Amino acid sequence: MEEKTGFTAFSDQLDLYSLIRDVVKNIAFILLAALAAAMIADVVVRDNYQNSYSTTATFVVTSKNSSNYAFSNLNAASAMADSYSNILNSNLLRKKVCQDLNVPSFDAQASSRVVSGTNLMTLRVTSSTPQKAYMTIRSIMRTINSLTGYVSDNMVMEVLQEPQVPTSPDSSVSVKRQTRRAFLIAAALSTAGFLYLSYMRDTVKGEDEMKDKLDADSLGALYHDPSYHSVSDFFRRAKSKHLVSDLNARFEYVERNKKIATMISGIARKKGAKTILVTSVREHEGKSTFSANLALTLARQSASVLLIDGDMRRPTLNKLFLKPGEKLEACLGDMLQGKASMTNVIYNDKDHGIDLLLNDKDYPNSTDIVSSHYMERLVEVASKSFDYIVIDSPPMSIMADAEVLASLADLSLLVVGYDTVPTPEINDAIDSLRDCRAEFIGCVLNNVHTLPGAHRTVGGYGGYGRYSRYSKYSHYQRYGKYGGYGHYGDGSK
Repeated sequence: MEEKTGFTAFSDQLDLYSLIRDVVKNIAFILLAALAAAMIADVVVRDNYQNSYSTTATFVVTSKNSSNYAFSNLNAASAMADSYSNILNSNLLRKKVCQDLNVPSFDAQASSRVVSGTNLMTLRVTSSTPQKAYMTIRSIMRTINSLTGYVSDNMVMEVLQEPQVPTSPDSSVSVKRQTRRAFLIAAALSTAGFLYLSYMRDTVKGEDEMKDKLDADSLGALYHDPSYHSVSDFFRRAKSKHLVSDLNARFEYVERNKKIATMISGIARKKGAKTILVTSVREHEGKSTFSANLALTLARQSASVLLIDGDMRRPTLNKLFLKPGEKLEACLGDMLQGKASMTNVIYNDKDHGIDLLLNDKDYPNSTDIVSSHYMERLVEVASKSFDYIVIDSPPMSIMADAEVLASLADLSLLVVGYDTVPTPEINDAIDSLRDCRAEFIGCVLNNVHTLPGAHRTVGGYGGYGRYSRYSKYSHYQRYGKYGGYGHYGDGSK
């Protein structure tokens, strides 16, 4: 077996879909942070940076009386530049320039230097505006003649190049460029922050993580089934119920449900178990849809199955199986309160080949109802008439109903939503189920997302071509009129 390098092993730990999804979900915050940084940069640059403008004049320096013309002129230029440097920064020159320009202060910097290897000297003046720089150098050129005697009587300066009004700043700081840079840096840092938080979030994001993080056996994983299976479904607003009995159900989705159901039925036969409890830690993890598909798949194996909606507060199975507008004559809650008999409550779904005990009411005292002897008697009687009883219980984090129902079941399993619940909460729920009468057999990872084109297998089979890809309309769809609790388009509850 090929050993993975450090980088390959690290990349395998990354769930690219969750990383990209978290960035997309927080794109508004990222843009706001970037815009705020750009605005702050704009204010700071405008308030704290002032452009400077420079202009220069070039002089030819010669000596009046010299036997060695070239050597003497070079020396003269060098001596003149040194002397002028002292004069240009003297209070005397500043005072005369201020008087000449009739200004209160000398708002400029002046310097002189010799062009290397020549008898040329440049005078440079820098100020805050082009006009100030030009007027100052002109004043210095007028004033300097009166100070020539202070420098040398034997030197002659002739203007070679007149100064010009500066047309651009010396080192322009573009406000637009700085704000653009601040925007990009802030956007990059915000994105990196969300990527880091997404990577560090301790949830289950794949089958490998389920095996590594959870103190339980893995029963398999179900990949995301899109709410719309075709473009026409999207325009007709015909959302899928995500049932394996749907004629448009994807092959991979059906096969994965079949594989998991086969594993569960094998465990049940081995242990002589009939009653299977399905629960989750929180809502929106897909346990109701999984319960329905487990019952449907077991029924396809020529088994008699009773599916019970044990959620007395937020029933969902009635929305999956009842036809639009169809009402129940009596529901499970009525029977558990002694208001109806079991024969009147069981709903025989001939289309799907299973029997159902459904609810269409909300019972605030649900824990008391499922704890009654009617529920215990129901499971006892049903186990004599059916090969399998699948109980869809409420989430464990909401109420104690799941633990109560687990005391009546033979087996229990936990549906874990992809990247939904922190790992410690899942392991706590596993421990609670292990303390119940029902034997806990493992976890099913539900609604797993991958990037389009990502390879995955179905119990030893390879990918299934276009059936393993997602529809462009699959992301973040809700269950609509068929569910009401769906969060990721899986009909979850």
